[in-house]
Amino acid sequence: MAEETIQKKSGAERQAAFLISALEKASQNDGVLLNGTMKQSPRFYDKGLRVNPVNALVMAIHSDQAGYKTNSYVMFNDTKNRGEAIRKGETGVPFVWTNNSEYINKENPEDKISRAEYKQLPESDQVRYKPNPREDVYVLFNIDQTTMPSVHREDYDKHVAQFGGIDGGLQETYLDKDDKAKRMSVNQFILNMRDNLVPIRKDATGVAHYDGKRDTIYIPAQKNFPTYGDYVQEVARQVAHATGITGRLNRDRGTMQKEAIVEELASAVKMLDFGMTARLRPETMKELPAIIERMKENPQYAKEVMRDVNRTVGMIKKAESGEKIQIIESPSEKRQQEWAAQFPIEQVPEKFNAVVMLKDDEGKWALAAKPDSQPVFAVHPSKEDVSLYFDVIKNDHEAHVQEFRTQMAQKYYSMLSKGEAQPINLFKSQASQEALDLISKVNAFKTKDSKMLLVATIGGEKQRPVYVSQDQWQRLWLADDKQDYKTHLAATLYSDVLTGKLEAMKQATSPKVDGSPLHEEQEQRDSRQQVAQTENEKKQEERRRNSPEQKEKERQEEKAKEEATKAETKAVAAVALSPMMKQFMDLKSKHPDALLLFRVGDFYETYQQDARRASEVLGITLTRSNSYKGPDGKAAEMAGFPHHALDTYLPKLVRAGERVAICDQLEAPRATTQHGSGEHQEEGQQAVKEMVIPAQKQEEQQPRGMHR
Repeated sequence: MAEETIQKKSGAERQAAFLISALEKASQNDGVLLNGTMKQSPRFYDKGLRVNPVNALVMAIHSDQAGYKTNSYVMFNDTKNRGEAIRKGETGVPFVWTNNSEYINKENPEDKISRAEYKQLPESDQVRYKPNPREDVYVLFNIDQTTMPSVHREDYDKHVAQFGGIDGGLQETYLDKDDKAKRMSVNQFILNMRDNLVPIRKDATGVAHYDGKRDTIYIPAQKNFPTYGDYVQEVARQVAHATGITGRLNRDRGTMQKEAIVEELASAVKMLDFGMTARLRPETMKELPAIIERMKENPQYAKEVMRDVNRTVGMIKKAESGEKIQIIESPSEKRQQEWAAQFPIEQVPEKFNAVVMLKDDEGKWALAAKPDSQPVFAVHPSKEDVSLYFDVIKNDHEAHVQEFRTQMAQKYYSMLSKGEAQPINLFKSQASQEALDLISKVNAFKTKDSKMLLVATIGGEKQRPVYVSQDQWQRLWLADDKQDYKTHLAATLYSDVLTGKLEAMKQATSPKVDGSPLHEEQEQRDSRQQVAQTENEKKQEERRRNSPEQKEKERQEEKAKEEATKAETKAVAAVALSPMMKQFMDLKSKHPDALLLFRVGDFYETYQQDARRASEVLGITLTRSNSYKGPDGKAAEMAGFPHHALDTYLPKLVRAGERVAICDQLEAPRATTQHGSGEHQEEGQQAVKEMVIPAQKQEEQQPRGMHR
């Protein structure tokens, strides 16, 4: 079969061309659509393969147009196996074989899983997927296109006698009273429909119709129809109509032309099953030119019609086999009606490029939507709305699902704009800026087996790939800034790696005493307690800083700081300071109003009051070092960050109103101290290399160094 495969994309188009051709001929042939000679239904010769409704239609149309004696077809290889061949110059008919081995996410077409993976999902996740059938297209040939009539004449004649039609061209669509087999087949069909699908009753008005309130088909007596065939096909049309209601197949009835042609084609398939001729209603004949034109202009329209025919006849076949087809009363129907009343789709002011329901990092359902030309917003909807959302996408037709999503997005968009709902950020992690700075490269990708992975470079080291969940992957494609979200996603997935890297950095920046790291667990707890104790003071200080009447007081405090620094400098002589602290105090005396960033190896360090201020503004850890004594003889306070992060932290200090002096080494050190993976200068000469001044202070004072 593989060698008979043709391009997948051409299959539906070629079948649509056959269908359009049959409709055009029906308009010129008194409405006769197919099977005028009443051949038996299309089949594979000497094979038990199933022929789906649309394939049966196309095969019958192909057979009719060429005047073949049967609707029996073969594949190319089958003819060779029987010592036959396809006649020279013959053109076959496309046969579409549907493979339902794959499922696709309804909200993210990039997410595809196998049938086996779909079955392993919990029911709550299965509703997020739908079948993604793969259509393989093959070429079939009628047995009259082969050498069978000459090579195996006896077999051919027997087959024609059993499955062929009536000789002599187009026949009237009535049956002789002696043709009991077909009449019995029709009567059994009506009984099966009545028992398993929809009640069928006689109608005294003379008009066949379906009563939606009673869910009942009413059919006039046979004598009210021109022929028995007309009676049978009208029953089939009404049954097809009943399958499309809400609660069964939920066909989109917005276009009556489309519904009419679906009913005509589905009933034609049943007429093929009965070995009878299929005609079009006079009402359909009037609409036929518009239907044909639309099929030619829009291939998708023809594809949707053929899909609905397959679904319609599929439900009828289930009822024929004895399966009870119940109307599914959705518990959400009333709520959907309330939604429609509250947010009529024609009155929804916003356009949304995407509306999805996914889980946040805590496992809570979140609604995310992207209004046209605006950033994505996300919110936690109510439990009732989450339940309703999944009821709709599970049970309703595609057109209404899209409409409902827009209505729900509009509801929460409106609530957010009025302050009635709290926005959530699905695209940020809880990672600190220090952690994010360590992540230099992130790549997210899918493997050949559809697994979603992410790999990041952290601290210069490429990490092993980690798995990304479906919800995280969806967020990646929703994010306005995808690269920023990938960085935060990496921070979440590599949290253990980042924790280890940050801990190593802290230990590397802390001097060692007696061979043991100074930053041990107890000191870390003490540091955290100090930060917690000063939290209220920070808030009060922030309010004070923002108060206009405090401006003059701040100037006085600046002068007081300068005097205090000078006093501290004088006290240095009385205390045994380390060479590095001595350099710091010397530079601080020259720039008392600046926060000194003191380059020590691969880090910028701050000390004493500068360390406290840097910790407050930058959110970095404040520690104490027994190796470095302050002017009061106590352990000096320290806070620092990697030198490559200067461009991240310097703007924060400037925005906080700090004048910053950047101190680098001018000559080689006379002694060294271990500093993480390398060494830093202990006694090298330091000098202010650059001075950075906030904009609001540049007019107040003349800078003493270089400016940015």
